[in-house]
Amino acid sequence: MFFAIGLLLITHLVFPVAGLVWLWRGNELSKLEWLLKLSIVLLYGIQIFLIGRWDFLSYFLRFGVIALLVVAVYISFIKAKSLPFYPTRKLSNYVSVGISSLVILVLLSSLSSHIPRGYSFNGESVQLNFPLQQGTYYVAHGGNSPAINYHNVNPTQQYALDIVKLNAVGTRANGLYPRSLTNYAIWGEPLYSPCDGIIRETRNNLPDLIPPQSDPPNPAGNHILIQCQGADVLMAHLQRGSLVVQDGETVEAGQAIAKVGNSGNTTEPHLHIHARRANTGQSPLEGEGLPITFDGRFLVRNSLFVDKTNFGNSNVPS
Repeated sequence: MFFAIGLLLITHLVFPVAGLVWLWRGNELSKLEWLLKLSIVLLYGIQIFLIGRWDFLSYFLRFGVIALLVVAVYISFIKAKSLPFYPTRKLSNYVSVGISSLVILVLLSSLSSHIPRGYSFNGESVQLNFPLQQGTYYVAHGGNSPAINYHNVNPTQQYALDIVKLNAVGTRANGLYPRSLTNYAIWGEPLYSPCDGIIRETRNNLPDLIPPQSDPPNPAGNHILIQCQGADVLMAHLQRGSLVVQDGETVEAGQAIAKVGNSGNTTEPHLHIHARRANTGQSPLEGEGLPITFDGRFLVRNSLFVDKTNFGNSNVPS
């Protein structure tokens, strides 16, 4: 996890800042070189804007990077507009053009092959109510592509979501990776049934772990499996002793059922939710995965869901 955080700082801060400085300096000798450099910086900026985990640094910083990019593009354009279009005929210049073109192809390939399909799905979805209230909630993993949802490679969890809560500064926790569970905004959040259904399976006795501890033998941790709309909906990593429903009980949408915790195979407090076709697996983590929509929205990484009781709008788009 600490390696992942270091990588995140490099990809979300170091690379964007380096790209902006590189573009801002404006030391190109031709418009062609400038256009290639601009394309690299823009393509990387778009990619990290879409697939980055901005809940670690601040959701608002996501838009700050774009604002700085617009400024850098404008300043670099002023410097480049008087340059000749083609570089002078020197081998080093054309090697630079070739390398830049290769980088652009790699970035374009990544954007076109992974990201577009992540925002859509085929067939009908399981239509649920959002199971959390009273705050701003952020989708850390979600969508139909591994680029924005690491669960997507698993047939049962391909449409799963990992959801955290954002605090006032747009981060999921006080600190990059605190050990105290209470520093995570979602810790202890009440969980509500996302549909009318029947409780098919529960677990309530596993301990809540201190990050970065995890419990691989019990991947779902404390959990609730609700059967509704021809699907089994799993909500996992719940707080020990917080469940107020039992197997076989009928529940209504919006009914309080548990609290968010940090049990099972998890690195920090969050809510994991996914749906499968009813009765298609031996365990809650097996079966035929189904898409989920909340109030008609297919949520993906960087989507927000803002509670209407606090903000007057239940589904503010990201």
